[in-house]
Amino acid sequence: MTTDLFDSGAGSILIVDDTPENVEVLTALLQMEGYDVRGAISGQMALMGIEAEPPDVILLDIMMPDMNGYEVCQTLKENPKTQSIPVIFISALDDVFDKVKAFEVGGADYVSKPFQQAEVLARVKNQLTIALLQRKLRQKNALLKKQNQQLQEIIEERRELVSSLQAAEEKYRQMFEEAAIGIYQSSPEGVYFKVNDTLARIYGYADAQDWLADIEHHTQRPYVDSSAWERFQQQVQSRGVVQNLVSKVYRVDDSITTICESARPVKSEDGQLLYYEGFVFELPTRN
Repeated sequence: MTTDLFDSGAGSILIVDDTPENVEVLTALLQMEGYDVRGAISGQMALMGIEAEPPDVILLDIMMPDMNGYEVCQTLKENPKTQSIPVIFISALDDVFDKVKAFEVGGADYVSKPFQQAEVLARVKNQLTIALLQRKLRQKNALLKKQNQQLQEIIEERRELVSSLQAAEEKYRQMFEEAAIGIYQSSPEGVYFKVNDTLARIYGYADAQDWLADIEHHTQRPYVDSSAWERFQQQVQSRGVVQNLVSKVYRVDDSITTICESARPVKSEDGQLLYYEGFVFELPTRN
């Protein structure tokens, strides 16, 4: 079948008539207009040709032996492969009943014999235009269906990703809150803004919320020796991380305990320091 009748200015047409002279006249007329034309002199021959190579339009005679035009058209409309091909009946039968029956079996148009050449050409062109528009509509619908399916797949993938992220965040939250060691995040200046309950208890608080509410004490590192913060930063500069930094720190009641601390800097894509995240565990007091 022609892929784009508007671009090519032509289309493929099958003429089905048991009178060879009628086939020859119509063929000559349509070929002069640039159409690709072939003929069949029986309904059975037409059906075999259509199955092998479906045309864009069929000009179909009604009165034929063995298998009349109504039967041919009805057979075409029952076949999903050929049901969309427009059929123009051309017949000497000019009774209203015959025309009604032609449309009832699926005919798209009707031309009475003896036909006028201009009328045949106009009706063929009209059906080719309709067929092309319908074909383009089917193609667009198929494309939209495919795009919609792809969109649904993307939405489902994102839904699964969000679900996975939420599950991962919940798992991280539980690990963070229930960890046996202290975990924190602090600003580049050393101000804690996120801690877990274990770290809060190391510093003598009931839980993380209790500590973060005590703004005076959590806005600076509670090192006994102020040089500990300098050693922290020196390790970051020289090693890229802090590893097992042992320091004495004040608890909320001003008692002193010893901690071992490891941390790493978290940076932006352009290398700017965003915050530190670290791990702390309390060392046993030596007697």
